[in-house]
Amino acid sequence: MDLIENKGDVALYHYGSTITATYRNNDFNLVGIRWDQTGDAYQDGIGWRPISAEIFNNSSGISSDFPDGNILLLWENRGSWQALSFSSENGTLLGLTDIYGEFWSNLEISNLEKDHGGTDYRDQIVETFYFNENDGSLEKMISLFSDIYYGVAKESSKEYSLSQEYELGGIKDFDGNPHANTGDISAEAKQSYKYQGTLDVNNDGVKEAIFTNKETGRWVTARTEEGTGEIDYTDHGSDGITRIVGIYEDPLVKSGDVIAGSAHDSQTRFQNDLLIDNLIVKTSGDYDGDGDQEVYWKTTDGTAYLRALMHSDGNIQYANYQSEEQMTAYLTANGFSSTVSEII
Repeated sequence: MDLIENKGDVALYHYGSTITATYRNNDFNLVGIRWDQTGDAYQDGIGWRPISAEIFNNSSGISSDFPDGNILLLWENRGSWQALSFSSENGTLLGLTDIYGEFWSNLEISNLEKDHGGTDYRDQIVETFYFNENDGSLEKMISLFSDIYYGVAKESSKEYSLSQEYELGGIKDFDGNPHANTGDISAEAKQSYKYQGTLDVNNDGVKEAIFTNKETGRWVTARTEEGTGEIDYTDHGSDGITRIVGIYEDPLVKSGDVIAGSAHDSQTRFQNDLLIDNLIVKTSGDYDGDGDQEVYWKTTDGTAYLRALMHSDGNIQYANYQSEEQMTAYLTANGFSSTVSEII
């Protein structure tokens, strides 16, 4: 099974289309929803995906018939969210909470369909089952379920200090795997994201926060939202840039000139340097004028410099190590001699 999230008392996994919850050492399937669930409006394989779940007790903002002590699950599709309740004993779908804080049981939803199916009234009510950012209703969902939303769907605004380690509870890779891992991951790994500062990694004029993780050997680009400073963990796919950066194949390995996994394989060396906390990010720019952003790193002992060539979506193409002489010659030849001092 692939991990979805396991931040709190409830862990979520999926195997194919089946979504499974673990609570108090009991595993059960969540009945009534599927991973990547699609409808008539979504035919391209991008469907509803659970983001976060936890045991929830009613707040003052929800109607009194809310089923306390059960699993509250938030799932999302293209900016629309729903708040679903499931039995914490067997995973049965109990109902959902609408944008006004009213809880609708399965029976009430069924009666709505039976009594008003196809009418304007029914369609108007169904619209209230979806929280959306563009109409402001998402803020209502966040206010009702902030403890479940923050830390997995978003990271709340904070000031990051250079070289300090932080927990990035909801960070994922491009494919949506938490911490680039399909299985469980330790609390130590989740809390070992070292802040390296901000750089523009995809040449769009906006700087991203950079984190490295010595436990996983991976690094992160994270965009903080203008005005709020929050990190949106759902922004990891093709249109996003908040993610664990991918692993590449060294072009020299692909060509057969270098053996994969050897000391001359730049991907292996890059990851090993991350695992021993041996890299400091320095600066970025399109130094050869080909339209692709380059990110420069320095080893902590100053013996080598790493040039990472990035895709326009912020993922990595490949990287190569340079000596100080090679780095200086490359930048000088391209008219960036003044950048050398920023890297050294």
